[in-house]
Amino acid sequence: MTDMKLSALGKGGRARIAQLPAGEMRSRFIRIGLMEGAVVSCLEKLPGGTIVLVFHHQEVALSGELASTIEVSPL
Repeated sequence: MTDMKLSALGKGGRARIAQLPAGEMRSRFIRIGLMEGAVVSCLEKLPGGTIVLVFHHQEVALSGELASTIEVSPL
């Protein structure tokens, strides 16, 4: 399946993280457990582009700008 940006994932959608951005942001994502191969679900999309994800039994909110730096493969 074609990769897309995490920010394009709709509410209720599931995807596998395909690629994180390089540099400091990559390190920050990995510290919260968000790494390549992780399966995430979109719990909610808020006005302004914020996306609420569920993965590894935790919920994390990312801005649309940050979410657009992560490539995912829809499941």
